Amino acid sequence: MPLNEGLKFSTEVDVSDVYSALTRNYNEIITDYFELQRIWLNNAYTTFKDLDKYFILMSLVSKTFNSYSEYFIKYDFDQFYNVRETEIKKFNIVHIAKELNISKETARRKLLELEKMGIIKKNKKAIIINRNAYNLQKPVTSIHLISKFLSNLSKLLKRSNIVKQQISSVDFELLIKSNYTHCWNYFLKFQIDMCTNFKRNFFSDYETLQIWAMIVYNQNLALNKKIKNEHKNKIDTEKNYLSEILSLTELLGLNAMTISDLTGIPRPTVIRKLNFLVKNRFIKKNKSGLYILSDSEKVQEVDKYRLENLNKLSEMSCKLFNAARIYSN
Repeated sequence: MPLNEGLKFSTEVDVSDVYSALTRNYNEIITDYFELQRIWLNNAYTTFKDLDKYFILMSLVSKTFNSYSEYFIKYDFDQFYNVRETEIKKFNIVHIAKELNISKETARRKLLELEKMGIIKKNKKAIIINRNAYNLQKPVTSIHLISKFLSNLSKLLKRSNIVKQQISSVDFELLIKSNYTHCWNYFLKFQIDMCTNFKRNFFSDYETLQIWAMIVYNQNLALNKKIKNEHKNKIDTEKNYLSEILSLTELLGLNAMTISDLTGIPRPTVIRKLNFLVKNRFIKKNKSGLYILSDSEKVQEVDKYRLENLNKLSEMSCKLFNAARIYSN
């Protein structure tokens, strides 16, 4: 199904243009991205109560998409979710463990658990993914949220005269669903790489990352409110964002129960992860006993990675923009 007539890019979008639009309009666009990440991680945890298993499944799904691409097979959203099962012949447990930064023993144990759940089947050196697995990770909400993000980003590109017209979120949803196995693989590869690198470089596991991200998300919402109330100019991504968001730490925060309610992670687990984050100076408690970002060197290191991650976000977004150009013609 084609995009609406006239709502398409006539020229190829360059990664540097997307990166420039993101950095120059950071506070205007980044909340859409944070919301996407929050919902995606929360839904992932709610589905399996174990993010390692979810990321293993996402890695397997991405490998399925890669196999389709090798044989020039392209499924739309509905076609893909009607596939009964898919066999991955080039499966390697060592590769999965390395890709997701988990031990080989953990990867093997999680795969056995997925097998007991009936999500996958092992066939010698191959793995068969059942339809149940696909239905568990059906990303309806995530597609809607990334389409909203991309549409707002295209608005910024239009404002900078990089593209002639904005593409609506409805048209981006249509694009992704019509070319699902091709387009959604861009997103999966980005998510796996980004989240695993955060875990590898800073946090002990995905759940700790999820809790940290919830605290960041909460303070970003407060920063957006402050900017609107004070009618401030745009925040410079590289120089001022971290200092601005840290300036709010004594005014707000989250407690363990609220974080548990928002993420679905049990409160005892949340408390244990929060203790790790406090001990390693990623967060601290304010005067009200609420958890907030710390102004430590650790947080500055994470912020440097946030800036590096903008390049990867720009690359992923650029691929979807150019897919809109190709598939709408």
